[in-house]
Amino acid sequence: MVARRHALIICSLGYGYLAKFLFKELCSSGVFGIGVSSKNIYCESNPYNFRSYYRNKIKEAIYFSTHLIITAPPDHKGCPILKNFSKIIAKTNIRNVVYISTTGVYGDHNGAWVDENTETKSLFSNDKNRIKAEIAWKKYCNKNNIILNICRVAGIYGPDRVINTLKKKKVIISKKNHFFSRIHVLDIARIISKILFSSQNDIWNLSDNTPSSREDFLMEIVKINKIKNYKVINFKKYEKFIPDKNKKFWLNNKKVCNKKMKNSLKYQFIFPSYKNGLRNLKEYL
Repeated sequence: MVARRHALIICSLGYGYLAKFLFKELCSSGVFGIGVSSKNIYCESNPYNFRSYYRNKIKEAIYFSTHLIITAPPDHKGCPILKNFSKIIAKTNIRNVVYISTTGVYGDHNGAWVDENTETKSLFSNDKNRIKAEIAWKKYCNKNNIILNICRVAGIYGPDRVINTLKKKKVIISKKNHFFSRIHVLDIARIISKILFSSQNDIWNLSDNTPSSREDFLMEIVKINKIKNYKVINFKKYEKFIPDKNKKFWLNNKKVCNKKMKNSLKYQFIFPSYKNGLRNLKEYL
């Protein structure tokens, strides 16, 4: 049983890469963390204030908690957590929800900057599902007087999460004026922690200060590792061979603005640019 003397009991419904780093940050602050998953999970912090639950005990985890973090992906009907457990959540002490969404909801903006007020117009089903889930959580939390923060997260990178195709093929695809935003997982963990400890009710873009092309990102790895004999291929030659799962990356083009998050939360990045972050990850590249 969870010790009730903890003022904050934060439960992540969906425990994966991001939640692992988030609970290292949260538990070090003294809160009690609960991770719900179908797998055996472990939090690299004091085991006294972290507990894992299998999915078959999700109701118990919700009843213990004061705060919920929703990282479970939506389906075509929206968020499965909201669909299956909305009545239970309304009867608990939960008054604060953080929904982890994606900057993919903005869709393609031809390389322009997007902020939290930009129209969400993605054409891809996964992102449409996120939009549907965001709307449903807004309605639910308004109705039940629950604080809701929606975190639209850019591309996540960090330890064991830099997929470096240069080790095998040494091929770099070049697409002129194609921008993508990223953020290091350690910065995400610190930002979400600040959001959880505040009483704000808002939507946040979580991205670093430096949108870039895929070419620039990979060229930084080339520079760090002193890679030789690599090829740069024009996107037009590569386009017809793009796997379906990769199309969204290449067909969405935008720069994600993080000014609202930095100004409102007074946040200082550990890794303000992918260049800082990649140097820190040299052993994983």
